This record gives sequence, structure tokens and C-alpha cells, in this order.
Amino acid sequence: MSTPDAPGTTEAAAPGPVVRRGATVDVGAAVAPLWRGLVAFRVVALAYAVVNVVRDVGLYARPALGIAVLAFMAVWTLVTSVAYLRGARRLAVVDLVVTVLTTMSTLVVDDPARIAAGGPVITTVWSAGAVLAVAIAYGIRPAVGAVAVSVGALWITRRALDAALLSDAQLLLVAGVAVGFAAVAMRRSARRLQEAIATEAAAAERERLARDIHDGVLQVLGLMRRRGPALGDPELVRAAAEQEVSLRRLITRGPVGLDGPDDEAVDLGAALGAALPARAVLAAPPDPVCVRSGLARPLLAAVREAAANADAHAGTDSGLWVLLEDEGDAVTISVRDDGPGIPAGRLEDAAAQGHLGIVSSIRGRLGELGGTAELVTAPDEGVEWELRVPRRDGEGAGR
Repeated sequence: MSTPDAPGTTEAAAPGPVVRRGATVDVGAAVAPLWRGLVAFRVVALAYAVVNVVRDVGLYARPALGIAVLAFMAVWTLVTSVAYLRGARRLAVVDLVVTVLTTMSTLVVDDPARIAAGGPVITTVWSAGAVLAVAIAYGIRPAVGAVAVSVGALWITRRALDAALLSDAQLLLVAGVAVGFAAVAMRRSARRLQEAIATEAAAAERERLARDIHDGVLQVLGLMRRRGPALGDPELVRAAAEQEVSLRRLITRGPVGLDGPDDEAVDLGAALGAALPARAVLAAPPDPVCVRSGLARPLLAAVREAAANADAHAGTDSGLWVLLEDEGDAVTISVRDDGPGIPAGRLEDAAAQGHLGIVSSIRGRLGELGGTAELVTAPDEGVEWELRVPRRDGEGAGR
């Protein structure tokens, strides 16, 4: 009868999803349909402005200037359309400034008395295109700011706070917020899809490597662990057991990189598996517990300090258990050993003597993260640390 780790034994791998290597999602391309819709709106709005200018050109104080402004609007529509279709979203702010100035040119094109009587600005609905561009490029709040700037330009031009201006402001606000919300949602969905593709590809690669490692290295380590006592070499048994546990953690959770930017997402469960000693028993949720790298680094340092204290005071033969909990708005890590515990007053004496391991390495780090580090201990009852840190707003809870 063979065991799962017996040499020569292989396990049939269940067919998994096929992931194309190198597959990526262009987050910027996610809002491409909105840019195309904006270009179409701009062209239609320009045609409407042409109709108005042709109809009212005889009433303008400076008809030739009105035609020149209309020609400029046509050229600017072409320039921005090409740029937006190519993904040049930074042009949106310049577009807003140019559109505001074009709207206010009505003051020198048209008769002031006709404007005060409710005559239309020369840009008409064409001016809304800049607000929509800001909404697509930057989201809801910048869109609201663009609406305020655009409405302010209309008020300066018309010099009257009438029902028409309030109606224009309301329509601009609704359109800007709606388009901004759609752009934010589309980009967020694209990022989540990108993360899902990366996670799926990593899982598929890890599964492939796990099969190869299981059929080779893990079986050899298991054989060394089982036959080591018969060879009279306890050090060989210990080393083989530690390497076997570490390797199993690696192929289960995958490698962890903490050298990236502070805002890069990190699977805290995988990071813990790589940071803890081999004898530690880690319990973590089955799904990734994602936090930013800038939070994971000091938190893992605090966990390593707690584990080092357990090694130093409870011994490397004592039990060491680590529990990771995902609370949505925060994460909690419990580190417990079954050693002799810490006598009352020992921490205060250590701090007075200049030993700052607990005060600085654990409580200090958690305090800088806005979290808490609670210690539960008693003589002959072991030591338990409960490390709790809040997530930053918008961080990947529950992913």
C-alpha cells in the first residue's frame, strides 16, 4: 500500500482553467466606449451650433468673428476627438479651459442686449463636451468641479441667474455625475479583471510546479524525514521536516514579493506562510487576504518579532500557532505559544533595562499603522499576541 508521499506515486491533476500567459487587461481601454460616445456627442453638438450661428449670424454685433469662433470650434472638435480616441485623457483639463473661453467669446461676438434678453451662447450644448471629458478622465468629483466652472462661465456671459441657467446647471450636473460614475465603475471592473487574470495565471503556474515538486523534491524530503531516525541523525530529520513544510507552504500559497510600491496589493496569508518558522501552524482564510504592501511589511515584522520571542522564551520545541482573520475593514493576526508565559512585571522591567523588543518592534509598529497589539499571558499559560490593523479606505477587502 502506498502513501501520498511514497516515491513513484503520482496524483491525477484535475483539469483546470486554461490561462493564456501574458494576458493583460488595458484599464485605459475600459472607458474607450465612453470616449467614442463623447466624440459622437461633440460632432452632433457642433452641427447644432452651426445651425444656430447660421440662423443668428445677421443679429451678431460682429458676424465675421462669430464665423471665426465657429471655425475654431470645428478644428478643436477634430483635435480633441483624435486625442480622446487615442486615450489622451490629460487633454480634458485643457479642453475645459478652451471651452470656457469659447463660451465667453459670445460677449464680443453677440449684442450684449440680446444676450441679456436670453439669447443663446455661441457654443450652445457643445460646451457640455468638456464637462463630460473631465468626468470620463477623472471621475465624479472632478466632474462636479468642471460643472461649477462651466456654469460660472455661463453666468458671466449671460449676467443673469435665471431659470434657463439653473436648468443648464442641473442637466450638466446630472450628466457629469452619471458619466463620471460610469467611468469609475468601468475602470474598477477592469482592474478587478486584471487582478483575477493574474491570480488565475499564478494559480495555474503554481499547480504545474506543485506537481513537479511533489513528484520529486517533496517525496525525497518525506523519505529523509521518515528514515532519518533509523540513520541516527536527528538534525537531518529536523532539517528535512522544516524544508518540507516550507516548500509545501510555498507551492500552496505561492511566492510573495514585498519589494513593490506601498500601494501594491499583497496576499497577507502567503506573506505569513513565507515569514513564519517551519514549526508554526498557520490558519488563514482560503481566499487571499489582500492588503497594501506598505501595511504588510511592518505587520510581518511585528509577527516575526512575536515568533522570535516565542523561540527565545518558550523554546523551539514549543507549539506556535498563528491565526489570520479578515474582518473586512481590518485584519487581525493572533500569535500564540504554549510556553511558560511572561511573569507579571517582566515587560516593565525589560523596558526599564532598555530591552525594547516588545515596546518598539511590536507595539510601536502597530501604533504607527493605527492598529493595536494586545498581549495575553500568565505564568505557565503561554503567550498570545493579538495584532489588529485597520485597512485604508478603498483597500482590497474581501478580494
